[in-house]
Amino acid sequence: MRLRAEQLKANLQRSGLAPIYHISGDEPLQLMEIADEIRRCARSQDYNERVVLDASVGFEWSSLLQEGANLSLFSAKRLIELRLGNTKPGNEGGKVLIEYAETISTDDLLIITSSKVDKKTQQTRWFKALDKVGVTVQIWPIELSQLPGWIRQRIKKNNKQISLPAATLIAERVEGNLLAASQEIDKLCLLIEENKIEIDDVLAAVSDSTRYDVFTLIESALAGNSKRTVYMLNGLRSEGVDPAAVYGALLWEYRRLCSMAYLLDTSTSLDNLFSKFRIWDNKRKQAVKSVLHRHKLKDIHKFLRKVIYIDRQIKGSDRPMVWDSLQQFLLAVAGSPIRQ
Repeated sequence: MRLRAEQLKANLQRSGLAPIYHISGDEPLQLMEIADEIRRCARSQDYNERVVLDASVGFEWSSLLQEGANLSLFSAKRLIELRLGNTKPGNEGGKVLIEYAETISTDDLLIITSSKVDKKTQQTRWFKALDKVGVTVQIWPIELSQLPGWIRQRIKKNNKQISLPAATLIAERVEGNLLAASQEIDKLCLLIEENKIEIDDVLAAVSDSTRYDVFTLIESALAGNSKRTVYMLNGLRSEGVDPAAVYGALLWEYRRLCSMAYLLDTSTSLDNLFSKFRIWDNKRKQAVKSVLHRHKLKDIHKFLRKVIYIDRQIKGSDRPMVWDSLQQFLLAVAGSPIRQ
């Protein structure tokens, strides 16, 4: 059975516990909270023993079947957690998961947590076997445009309200980090006695929890978002990030962009381009399509002079000015005119 994250609580109340839960996604806060919801329900139904299996390198898959066959010394009911992370079960793990699903014990509850499951994995026999007898919960990331609404709903659960401008400010400060947003919400609900939280309250109480990522910065430039690109670059600078680290990632992406622009110029389709460069994420695809639509091959080659200039600044005595050059280059990629 497939469920959305927000449907799980009602399903537990209505149908009780399923024998297997597979929770997948790349957002740690949502992953943790969904698993906690199932654990709470399990404890209320006397699942008092907990066994945790971590499927890291060298994991013995047979141990899952052994745990399922073992009788507990302490409790009639056991909660078994299998943490896959980014690990793929492979042939051996797939066979074990299928066998477990076909021979489930009424005294055991299995929770499997993993990173995002792609379409190919959803077609495997082991995934379908788990989904047939259990519940599959796929967690989707909260987009920046949706984050203020998510913040308002979460504060509402604390019997408070927050204005849209105040929720938007929190969303901008945490830059999509749900765990940081949750911490700021908890702090605000403790500090603010009034039932309505306004923007002045947020300005006084919320710290800047943004953690900028270099590749997210570059993706923002590819997508043509000039304002956010400058905002993130300034964030990296204020955090003391070495400009050489930004330049290294920028150079890697620039080389890929040159290759993609060349192939597109020689009549390669976008779908083949995405496949060749292993671009699967829709958001990433849109960013690449945007920059390739905005700049022709000859325009992208012109950027090389600026790239070489930044390299000389980093290695020479003009290093203090490198942040200005990085900003000029990123803005040029985003669609703003480059200064010679």
